[in-house]
Amino acid sequence: MRDGSATAVILLDLDGFKDVNDTLGHSTGDQLLIEVADRLKAAMRNHGADSFACRLGGDEFVAVLPGCGDPLAASEIVGLMLARLAAPYEIAEHVLHLGASAGLAIAPLHGSNFAELLSNADLALYQAKKDGGRMCRMFTPTLRAQAQARRGLAAELPRALDRGEFELFYQPQVRLTDGAVTGAEALLRWRHPQRGILGPGPFIDALAASAIAPAVGRWIIATACAQAAAWRARGCPLGRIAVNLFPTQLRHPALIDDVEYALSRSGLPPELLELEITENIALSREEAALPLQMLRAQGIKIAFDDFGTGYASLRCLTVFPVSRIKIDRSFVERITNSARDAAIVRSIITMAKSLDLEVVAEGVETDAQAAFLRNERCHEAQGFLYGKPLTGEEFAAYLSVARIAAPGRGEDAPSRANRPPRTARR
Repeated sequence: MRDGSATAVILLDLDGFKDVNDTLGHSTGDQLLIEVADRLKAAMRNHGADSFACRLGGDEFVAVLPGCGDPLAASEIVGLMLARLAAPYEIAEHVLHLGASAGLAIAPLHGSNFAELLSNADLALYQAKKDGGRMCRMFTPTLRAQAQARRGLAAELPRALDRGEFELFYQPQVRLTDGAVTGAEALLRWRHPQRGILGPGPFIDALAASAIAPAVGRWIIATACAQAAAWRARGCPLGRIAVNLFPTQLRHPALIDDVEYALSRSGLPPELLELEITENIALSREEAALPLQMLRAQGIKIAFDDFGTGYASLRCLTVFPVSRIKIDRSFVERITNSARDAAIVRSIITMAKSLDLEVVAEGVETDAQAAFLRNERCHEAQGFLYGKPLTGEEFAAYLSVARIAAPGRGEDAPSRANRPPRTARR
């Protein structure tokens, strides 16, 4: 491209490609990449002889449309690309359902040279994946500012650990039949000295990839166990405390020692601790199955978070000692107006029951969603409808007036609502 000339640069990333490589082999993955390239070329066929697409590496592709400076026209082309890439692939006797995310930058509006456009398209792609994937986002200057802010926060993370700026908030999990509180999920917050309390969105990805992730994960486990034990000592015997693990903890040799030390020091019974991992993380960390099996043998529960968003959910269930699955909020939020998502949620619940697994639906925000889940005999729910994340003291006050599920109570308990104020989302 000539510097400053009208050009659209599109950066595309496949959603789920790594899972294909890990489960079906690199040969199938290579054939998939060839098919993706062919589909991109077909989508660009009518947009000028100078247009081209190529693979940048891994599962990333870039498409360049010289002479295309119209955001609407470029967006229409990207829409055609994403539609073609979302169609089923038949490769090596497998039918694969993938999609792609895209970032779009246009010269001269978003840059005067290819390197600048590619960088800005990458920021737009990051936003598309953050927003859920399988969509396109166009670059805006705000995305550059947000990236700079993320880098700034990432540089502050070690200081935040040293100064004790991290905190845990707790969100209730309730039994759908009667609203009784069955447990709580510990959620990380950062009490930033200038920006106030930050949710995980601005910093959790950088933290998970940082060198301090194992130390922060160790602190989370110890703090959550101590808090749950303190609630029990105050007469609020919560059924479980759920803690999310960072990917690095799954391959860290100290995970078992960290958990055992936290339980021993707090006095919390092992069966009241639940460790949450995402199925995609589990898929890429199968070596973590053994330590998790050892922890499960001690009574500690293992849950799959964000269930249904990965490529190989069933495979994960055969490898890891799962006791509970959490249906991702992206499905729950659409169960009352999308037959497809309703069918997915219904199938997950049915499958879980056949495997003798408990089910928690995340992100429940409306009475209609709760009614659907109750009718499908989903065990539990978590979300804005039942309570916001609370500090340890706030959660203790909440428990003092809430109905706490008695050990061993089944699904035949009488219906009784039990909700705190609806003031924030998870």
